[in-house]
Amino acid sequence: MNITFISTGSKIDVFPPVKGGIEILEFDLISELKNRGNSIQLFASKSSIENSVEIGSPKISFNRIHNFLSMYNCITKKNLVSGEIIHSNYPLTAFPFLDSKSLIYSEHNWYNLPEAKFHKTFFTPAFSFFQKKVYQKADRIIALSSEMQEIIQKKVPERKEKVVFIPNFVNSEIVVPLKKTENQILFVGRLDKEKRLDLLIEVLGELKNKFDFELNVIGSGPERKKLELQSKKAGIKCEFFGFVPHDELSHFFSSASIFVLPSLFEVMPVVVLEAMSSGCAVIASNAFGVNDQIGSGEGLIFEKENKQELKEKLIQALSSFQLCSSLGKKAREKVLKEFDVKVIAEKTESLYKEVLEERNYV
Repeated sequence: MNITFISTGSKIDVFPPVKGGIEILEFDLISELKNRGNSIQLFASKSSIENSVEIGSPKISFNRIHNFLSMYNCITKKNLVSGEIIHSNYPLTAFPFLDSKSLIYSEHNWYNLPEAKFHKTFFTPAFSFFQKKVYQKADRIIALSSEMQEIIQKKVPERKEKVVFIPNFVNSEIVVPLKKTENQILFVGRLDKEKRLDLLIEVLGELKNKFDFELNVIGSGPERKKLELQSKKAGIKCEFFGFVPHDELSHFFSSASIFVLPSLFEVMPVVVLEAMSSGCAVIASNAFGVNDQIGSGEGLIFEKENKQELKEKLIQALSSFQLCSSLGKKAREKVLKEFDVKVIAEKTESLYKEVLEERNYV
């Protein structure tokens, strides 16, 4: 198949060699699809690669679009699109192709979540308009969690069957279990209020006299100074590493025995999958996507913002390295079965073929 991927990225979050969250996922996916014999055309923001560079064989041909002019760029470069399938992760880059070729739209955005009402901006109404149009016209809408699937289906009930659940994924060959350090706790994420790292630090401060542990924090954000001060006042062993390139994160995941994500909201947190792939015992809030990732015996889930439940889960994990090992082993097994990039690439390729058959292209 010939597949055109249309991505967006800021000056920081761009395609390889420098990659951001969505771009990391997409690059792993298109690399796997390429390995399966498909030809890939990529439109993305990348200043250091000239237009139409071919990467690898089968080829990935590259065309640059500017993040802030993405819809305009897609309209003006529409004649360059060669894929039988067009796959976009952003409403503004999907919109120009609603009446043309087979369109797949992956919903990575959190504007649909109930908590998004607290994050409305001047651009939210316009974004929502284009998002709804894409929902009404795309051949398939990929929801990254079962909860997100239900939300989108309620927005376009007449197209319920067009909304499918295909989760995020991880490259399990890169993020692997190594020798674990007992009671080494890891947090990875943006340091803002929504991630609730402050809640984790507060609880650990109450447990410092009962258990010997250390907390490693990976990430940057507006709350960093406040969180560093809080950890010092709490008197816990805590080190803030700031931003760490994604290809260096596997070391932290592989050595930690416990991973904690106390977020208020997520779409389908990749960091949880990376922690599971590395064999960590995962403790996570019941944010969107987490219940799809963690089943019985594969991790510990607590109610969002429930301090007592988080404390109980931490006590369980800190009290038994054997429990952590058992949870980590089962989590790794689940990743290999359901969330590895090879598994998701196969599901995505099957979806493409299904759409092409509907369009009578094959």
